Amino acid sequence: MTELERFKAVCHFEKPDYIPIFGFHGAPGMSHGAMRKTHERLIAGGMPDWVDGSWSLETGGTSETWQRYWGTTGPLGPDFYPADPGGPGIACERRLEGDREIIEYDTGALTSQVLENDVTYAMPQFIRYHIRDRASWELYRDKTAPGPRWSAERIEEACRRFDGRDRPLCIGVGSTWGTVRSLAGTEYAATMLYDDPGLMHEIIEHFRWCNETYLFPLVERLRPEIVATGEDCCYRSGMLISPRHFQEFCAPTYRAIGQLARDCNADMVAIDTDGNAMELVPLVEACGVNAIYPFEVKAGNDLFALRERHPRFLLMGWLEKECVNEGNGPMIEPEIMGKVPRLLEHGGYFPNGDHGLQPPVTFGNLCRFMTLLHEVTGNPEGEFPRVWA
Repeated sequence: MTELERFKAVCHFEKPDYIPIFGFHGAPGMSHGAMRKTHERLIAGGMPDWVDGSWSLETGGTSETWQRYWGTTGPLGPDFYPADPGGPGIACERRLEGDREIIEYDTGALTSQVLENDVTYAMPQFIRYHIRDRASWELYRDKTAPGPRWSAERIEEACRRFDGRDRPLCIGVGSTWGTVRSLAGTEYAATMLYDDPGLMHEIIEHFRWCNETYLFPLVERLRPEIVATGEDCCYRSGMLISPRHFQEFCAPTYRAIGQLARDCNADMVAIDTDGNAMELVPLVEACGVNAIYPFEVKAGNDLFALRERHPRFLLMGWLEKECVNEGNGPMIEPEIMGKVPRLLEHGGYFPNGDHGLQPPVTFGNLCRFMTLLHEVTGNPEGEFPRVWA
């Protein structure tokens, strides 16, 4: 089977020749490499230096050598946005204060972060966000507005190389409240629902218009196997917004995305959200979404319970990423054997780590983890040394 055929078989609860270890950017599990300093640790521990996969927050990156070596896979994606330049963009100035980098943006946003933050597993400190009120929203909107959409001929030229593909194609089509949260911070994005719902609607509708104008035509032309969004509306104990607010502010966009995906015969409509997504699943499934990732373990997600309640929902991740960290080797076998075989029996499950590799990962533990996961999934891919003990 090709990668495309294998992916489709899992999505449709059929039995492929083997189960792929499949992941997305943003929450790749073990499938797309690691941030540079983590990657350097793996090489120091024994991974060959020809295995690329060192990526950063700013540039991203996918490595064919990483996927070949570890026997993993992921989707293709368009590397263009079909619009000419519009607004002037956001400028910033950077300065050092001790061991921190301070970034001041011309929107008024202010961030403090560790040096080399884009290749370090660390969360920046967002002192001021881009959106703080209506005036700052309008400034941000005007600076980042896309320009005229490309002509049909130019779009066709850019899309043509994805025809006849043998791997699944993924097109991202934005977000709703999750976008506001990233631009305004969790506190303001949450209180805006109550204090200024008109502004919340305006921001969400602006991005919905952008996505429907610029990205929906790509979906219609390319007919991808995956239509993806990134919401991040959950935390460790559940959703950050109420189901009522989700229905009012988010569901209309997701219903439109779900309809688009059905019209174009997409196999998967996926949402990237951290935290506990148990309450979110039925809300998005009713809109036409059929997958969520990465289902973090420590947030209390229970994929066995979700499988009982939602028998046709696609499940992904849910293997504790920390089991490959130094000193955690004994966690590997119970983590995989206690979850993967049972979930694979029903089908519709892509096993993987529940986010991304952390700095304490060891090469030996990653080899042990991948050895057992490949064995359980019947997956023959990968050049890494099989390690059982």
